[in-house]
Amino acid sequence: MPTHLNYLKRPRLKRPMLIAGLPGIAHIGKLAVEYLIHKLRAKKFVELYSEHFPEWVVRDDGSVKTLKVDLSYCKPDELKRDLLLATADAQAASPMGQYRLTGEILDVAAQLGADTVVTMAAYVLSPRESKAKVVAAASDLETVKLLRDHGVELLDSGMIVGMNGLLPGLAAVRGMRGFCLLGATHGGLLDVGAAESVLRALSEVLGFKLDLAELHKHALTLPRFRPPRLRLPRGVEEEVSYIR
Repeated sequence: MPTHLNYLKRPRLKRPMLIAGLPGIAHIGKLAVEYLIHKLRAKKFVELYSEHFPEWVVRDDGSVKTLKVDLSYCKPDELKRDLLLATADAQAASPMGQYRLTGEILDVAAQLGADTVVTMAAYVLSPRESKAKVVAAASDLETVKLLRDHGVELLDSGMIVGMNGLLPGLAAVRGMRGFCLLGATHGGLLDVGAAESVLRALSEVLGFKLDLAELHKHALTLPRFRPPRLRLPRGVEEEVSYIR
C-alpha cells in the first residue's frame, strides 16, 4: 500500500510547530504526545497510512486496525501559534522506510506552514550512569541557546536512532528548526516519570502551562505493545549505547 493521507478536515493554522512522539523505549515520547492531545483537547485532522510500517496490525477489542500516523492540532492559551501533534502506532520497519515516512510527515507539516519540529524520546542510561532527567540536541545554535537558557542539558555525543532523531534532523535540511528532548530512563515498557520530565521541559521551553496531575492516570490507557526492533549499525549495542 503506497502512502495514503485521509484528511478528516483541513484546518487553517497560525505558524504551527510540529511536536512528535513515536513508539520507542519506555514509550516516553508516545505517552507525552498522547497526553498533550488529551490535555490540550487537540483535534485530529489527518491519518497517514504507509507501506513502510511493520507487517502487523493493532488489536482493539477484538477488531484489527491498520498502523498509521495521527496528526492533531491545538493552540495552548499562552502561545501565539498552533501546535501540530503527531503520534503513531509504530515506527517504520526499515532504515529506508524511516527516511521515507519521516519525509511524508514533514511534507504535511511543511504544507501547513510549520517552521519548527520537536520530538520527545528516551535517553537510555547504563546501570551506573548518572544524567540529568532531560537532555536534548538541536539543529541550530539559536535553539541550542534557547534550551540552555531553560536549563536543559545538551548532548555532546551518541546517536539518536530512529524517526525521533530523523524528524528534527531532516527538518533542518528543509530549512526548519528542530530539537529533540530525551527523558533519562533505564528502559522498560513504560516510564511515566521520564515522560513527565520531558513534558515539563517542553512546556517551559515553549512557554505554556501544562497541568501534569492526570498523567499517571492517562498512562493506564496507553496500549501495551512493543515497537519492532531497529536494525542498528554494526558494533552498536542496543542496550546502552544509543538514544531513542
